[in-house]
Parts: sequence; structure tokens; C-alpha cells
Amino acid sequence: MTAVLPRRRARERAVAPVDLAEHGVHRDPGNHDPISTGTFAQKLVHRASTLLGGKSTRRSFLTRTAVVGSALAVGPIDFILKPGSAYGYVCGTCSDGWTAFCCTINSGKNSCPPGSFIAGWWKADNAAYCCGAARYIIDCNASCPTQCSCRCAGGSCDNRRTCCNQFRYGQCHQEIACYGPVVCRVATCTVPWKYDPSCSTSSATDNKTREHGAPCLTTDCGTPISQKYAALGGTTGVLGAPLAAEEAMGDGRGRRRRYQNGNLYWTQTTGAHDVRGSLLREYSDQGGAFGGLGYPTSDTTLVSDGSRRYNNFEHGRIYSTVSGGNTLAILNPFFSKHEGLGGVKGVLGYPTAEVKTTSDNRATYVTFANGRIYAYSGRVVEIHGSVLRLHEAQGGATGVMGLPVIDLTPVGDGRGSTQWFEKAMTFTSSKTSTQFLTGEVLDRYITNGTAKGYLKYPKSSMKPVGDGVGSFAIFENGNIYATPTTKGHQVHGAVLTYYLANGGPTGSLGYPTSELDAPGGAHRYQTFQHGRLSYANGAVTLA
Repeated sequence: MTAVLPRRRARERAVAPVDLAEHGVHRDPGNHDPISTGTFAQKLVHRASTLLGGKSTRRSFLTRTAVVGSALAVGPIDFILKPGSAYGYVCGTCSDGWTAFCCTINSGKNSCPPGSFIAGWWKADNAAYCCGAARYIIDCNASCPTQCSCRCAGGSCDNRRTCCNQFRYGQCHQEIACYGPVVCRVATCTVPWKYDPSCSTSSATDNKTREHGAPCLTTDCGTPISQKYAALGGTTGVLGAPLAAEEAMGDGRGRRRRYQNGNLYWTQTTGAHDVRGSLLREYSDQGGAFGGLGYPTSDTTLVSDGSRRYNNFEHGRIYSTVSGGNTLAILNPFFSKHEGLGGVKGVLGYPTAEVKTTSDNRATYVTFANGRIYAYSGRVVEIHGSVLRLHEAQGGATGVMGLPVIDLTPVGDGRGSTQWFEKAMTFTSSKTSTQFLTGEVLDRYITNGTAKGYLKYPKSSMKPVGDGVGSFAIFENGNIYATPTTKGHQVHGAVLTYYLANGGPTGSLGYPTSELDAPGGAHRYQTFQHGRLSYANGAVTLA
């Protein structure tokens, strides 16, 4: 690299040999400043070269004329009609003496490559690269012992030298005494002492480098991403130094820039947000901006309880423990459901596993610390606490209860709650805990008013009678017995006491086939498979 230096440190820079005759410029054998003759282009080259600054020596004139002539040949219309430097139109060549840009030789990364360190810097004012602000060029010198040799870097528009110029400005990392040649250059719009705290504010200027470029460099015009980066502390902040130029995502919506510790993403609707560490790794595994999560809608944020970090996205969230050991993504529809239930501060708590599929492939689900969310056939339903434990004990989604159909719902009596499953219902109260009912027993319980009816809440879940035929459940105020042929019927009060004393469904009466008559007559009757019971004045007899 070269630049305008303090006189005691200045050195000669090689000038690219250019055939001026190709541009209509001819040397004057009389050792006077050459004057173009004839064509409009020749006169333009001669006139424009005088505007580049510097003393009018033979050598400087030839240098300036060569650059302008090259610019005119490369971009004649732009150069004639638009203000700017001729250097902006000329690609670098190995013979021009300048060092290649780091992104050309460092896999597109606009940062010092391995085996080098930031050794010094200079600036170029009014740079288009920085939208009129100062542009800073940072030298990356080889570390000792030097493992590089002078060569031409290559590249479609940055075919300059690397490891050729043994020189150091010295404003950065002054504690490193030994250094090799300049490996490459970093271009940035961030002041160097913020880009790297080891750099001092001592400045050198070379405005001829303001438009030097390479295909891997893009302009930095105070975009929302660069503004966000500055707000996060720049190179001394959480993201560290940039690794590549800002780039379009290719979907017509977003932009991205990569840094040492994370990425920044931006869209018009979401704004600019960072994603870092294990959250970024999970985001990439989920397909990044093109996956199910979409673009980030929040920065990487610490949860108020201090246990985890998270990022919000257009269609979900990623959680990670502070150590990064447990990182999980929640996508819609699970994310929206979880948030509707209070998020991590709600009944479900933090996710504990990625999305899974039920063994029968009918549903997907996410497990949380205190519950689970199922999604299937357009439904998104949660279960938690004692209901979840009971459901799992009965075989889960593929067991006797099936998938949940609605969330846990208050019964409306101020005492308990209920939840409906495909093949069962659960009922919970503080006195009876959580029980489930199915089949004919459930049908009768619903017909008779469920928990608001005479029986109130179940005290047991479904039980087999023991004869291989029937089933029953015990309630606060009675029982329900059922078989496929008799259906389900409740037995309660004094009738139930008599019935059980005589063997219940496996005794002489068999299963009930009707309900007890409604009050109104002198006697109330209830029929069974093998007889009828009469209830009157508190006494029960065979009718």
C-alpha cells in the first residue's frame, strides 16, 4: 500500500506503465510537458489531467494523463458528464504499486486475514464509498515470522500486489515491533480507533485512494445496518469487526452484513436487528431469512430472569440458555399460541424440545417445561399440568384419549375445569384432582349435565368392572355403569347403596338399564338387567 506520508516516512510508489499513445497522447521529444494534438479526446485527457492536483512535473503529468486516459477509455460518458475521480474507473493492476484489498484475498471478508494484524491506517476524504464522508484504509501487515511472499493477488478489478510493500504506518498495535510486508487493505467508514481500539487518532491522508475499489467492496452510506452497528458499539461492541460488506439477500426485501460474533439483518418492515452466537447458528439451521422464521424483529435480548437469551422473528422465536447449551426455535403456529398463553411467564414456561411428530403422523407438537402444544387439522391446542400427566399416562396422542380438541376451560361453577379430547374429556377440581371419562360413561355424564348435574365431579377415571364387559366411573354423588348393549346409566343415593350391597353390576341385578324415575310419585323406580328397585321414603326394595 502507499499513501501521502509524513516526509520522513515517504517512499516512491511504482507507476503503472501505460501506453499513452493508445489514448492519443504523445511524448514531446523536447522534454516539455506534452500537449495533445488533434482529437477531442486528446484535448480532454490533457485538460483533465491538470485538474488532478500536484506539481506539473514530467513524471506527475505522465502519471495523471495515464490515469485520465484509462478512465476515459473505460467509462467515457460517465467520466465526461459526472464529477468524480478518474481512479474510480480504473481497476487495479499488479504494476500500479498498490496493495490488494483484503476481501479479494480473504474469501470475501473485509478484514485482516490469518497471519496478519492491523498495523496502521490513512484516510481519503469525500469518498463515494462512504457517501461523501471520509473513507479509512487500514493496512494489514504480515505477522512475524512472515509466511507470505510477494505476488499478484488476482481478481477481476483488484489485481494488485500482496506481501510486496515492506512498509508500516504504525498507528495501530504499536506493541508489536516485528512486522512483515503489507498483505492487504481493509476499507471502512468507521474511524480506525473505533474499528480497533489499538489504533491512535494520528492521521495521514491520501485522497487518490478515495475511489479505489474491488468487486467484493460495496458502498457504506450510513444504511440502517451501519447505523445499527454503530449503535451497538461498532468493532468494540457485541458484534465485533465486520467480516464482509453489506449485501442484498436476493429476495427483494432484506439486507445482511456479517460480523465476527453475529449478523445484522434489515427489511423495511422489521428494521435492523442483530442475531448472535448460538441463536444465529439455530437461525441458520432453520433456513435463516428464507426459512420458516423470516427476518428478526428484535435484537438478541436477555430474558428478564437472566436465564436465557432470545430473538423474535416474523414467524417465531429462538431461545438459548446463556451458556448456549440449549438453543431451541419455536415457529408458528406454536409461537403464536405460546405467546397467547403468556409466553415463558405463562402456564407452559420455556420450550424443552424441538418440534416433533406423533407416531401416527397425524400431528406435530412442541414440549415445554410445564406442558405441550399440539397442531393438527387446523387446530392448535395446549395441555399442561395434571391434564398432560394424565394424558401421557394413557398413551398420549395415540392412546385412549386421542388428541386434545380444546384448551383447558372453566366449567362455569367456580370449582373446576374441563378439557375435551378426541375420545375423552377430563374434569378437574381441587377436591377430586384430574380424571378422564370415555365412551358410554362420558355420554351419560354429558346427558345428565356433567359437573353441573347431580353427580358433580368424577372422583375416578374410567375403570373396568372386571367381567370383561362393562366399565364405570365414581363421582362425588354416585356412579355411572355402562356396557355396549345397556349404554350408560347413573346410580346414586340409597339405590346405589342397595345396589352395591347386592353385588353391583356383577350381582343379581346386573347393569342398570334406566335412570331413577324423577320425583313426583309415591315410589321412584330404576330398572336393571335382572330386576327393578323401588325407592320410597328413604327405603329401597325389589319391586
